[in-house]
Amino acid sequence: MHVLSLQTRSHSRVWSCYVDLMTYAEYDKPPLELHQAVLRRCVPSPAALRTWTASRMQRGQALRAPHLYEGRLKTVMRNIRAAGVEATLQDYHVILEQFAAVGHYTGSMHVFTELTHVCKLEPEPKTFGLCFKAIAHRLSLPMYKAQRADIVADTSKLCRKLLKEMSARNIPCTSFNLDLVIRIFKEVLDQEGFSQLMKLGYGIDLDYPDHPPLQGSSTLSPFSTPALNTTLDMLGRLGNVAKLVQTFEVLTQPLPPQASQHYSHEFDDEDDFGIANPASTEPYKAPHAQPNTTSYNILLRHISRAGHATFARHYLFQATRLDRQVDRRLRSQLYHNPHATPAPHFGINRGTIIPVFGEANRDKNMELMRWVGWVARMTIRRKKNDIAFYCEQRDSMSAPVSPSEPAPSDSRGAPPPDITTALDVDLDAPSAPPDSPTPEKLFNINLHLRILEKNLDELVSWYENHYEVALSRATQRVKERLGRRVWAGKNIYLLSDNARITIPRKAWTGIVNFKPGKTRASNNGRVLRSGWVAGYKGLRAPRLQPLQFFDPS
Repeated sequence: MHVLSLQTRSHSRVWSCYVDLMTYAEYDKPPLELHQAVLRRCVPSPAALRTWTASRMQRGQALRAPHLYEGRLKTVMRNIRAAGVEATLQDYHVILEQFAAVGHYTGSMHVFTELTHVCKLEPEPKTFGLCFKAIAHRLSLPMYKAQRADIVADTSKLCRKLLKEMSARNIPCTSFNLDLVIRIFKEVLDQEGFSQLMKLGYGIDLDYPDHPPLQGSSTLSPFSTPALNTTLDMLGRLGNVAKLVQTFEVLTQPLPPQASQHYSHEFDDEDDFGIANPASTEPYKAPHAQPNTTSYNILLRHISRAGHATFARHYLFQATRLDRQVDRRLRSQLYHNPHATPAPHFGINRGTIIPVFGEANRDKNMELMRWVGWVARMTIRRKKNDIAFYCEQRDSMSAPVSPSEPAPSDSRGAPPPDITTALDVDLDAPSAPPDSPTPEKLFNINLHLRILEKNLDELVSWYENHYEVALSRATQRVKERLGRRVWAGKNIYLLSDNARITIPRKAWTGIVNFKPGKTRASNNGRVLRSGWVAGYKGLRAPRLQPLQFFDPS
């Protein structure tokens, strides 16, 4: 009890004392409260265990066992049953939280079976949520290609089993559980289950996203930005770009509620031309969410992989405009109310630009590649200006406060919050109704500056080390390919003439800035063949001399 009461206790020391106690006091039957305290303190916290496991996996030192301290948890539960008492549902939740932190979904299902069939405990929505959390976390962890098919099949089967158990026990599906189940269906690419859950959980029919579904539930969950990102990622993985774009436009810019007055589901009257009586149609507020940086990154990544350069250019241009709108709105709010300014939700980073440039590089679309370079340079310049502006704002806001004035209660001086993922949800929080406002985070200028500096460093590094090299290489390949056609006497397309014409060799040499070469004695009279053009103005190749073009005529 002394070790358990210490402020800075070690879980290994707690376990050592517990083993000694059970060895010497086996027949004294320690109270249930002591076993419960040891169960919660003999292992690291779920957050620390998750971080430690992830760091080992990054170093290539993955553990063979899914949970390193699973034996301790089993021993404590075995001692509780040996003492003639029963563990509570909260004790099982402690074990489920531990297994969810490392993605041990098989152990979570064994614990769920034990508490429902052996201990006859009634599970709660949090119980199912912890099991869903373990399954979703395992699907997000790396796995061998040979094991992926079996893991996907097992997790999909267990997820459907849990859903049937919830339906049989009449347990409502909270918004957190719904988000986790949809995430699981996205990872296993279960299109039918995903579409059905979208209808029942959010009231969204992916075939007709601007209309209410024909079969829906009376209790709908609020459609959040993480749910929007999951939906976009699911549709992008399925490869349906048309439905992906349609869903993004409808779920981010919904029709006003008054538009539902013009819907018509029956055409009994031939003279109404399909226009229903406005009084007979209730206003329908379509579910929607505000897109963030991840939304645009997911959208651009899947569009670029599908090879739609026009869509990629359009949404990258839209992202640049949204980035400026968000920044101008943020500056205005800081000027009028600096202590209650909501945090921004969008900002261009490297992940927004790279997919579009990759599509242009694969297709050798030189116009799009140069435009992406202009967007990158403009974004770099703007972020430098933003950093300078917010540094001045931070210096002016950090003025000393006199003792008579109370310090403002904001989060500017607080440490930055931990960056969490969609799996880090509070399963104890009550489910909010769909029209309830989402609580906004307050603006933290220190965190905002760190994000800006990180995005700026990544963009500058990518532009200098990858963009310029790739643009030079692509330009070289295009010139060589067209040069081979010119030397073979074939026609090429010129934008200036808007036609395919045959160009003389000397004229083509001047157009593409080829350097005239000379035959040197060290070459033994040999000359370079046609198409071996490598030099052009602006090409910077360290430690390599540009090849010189020689006209064999």
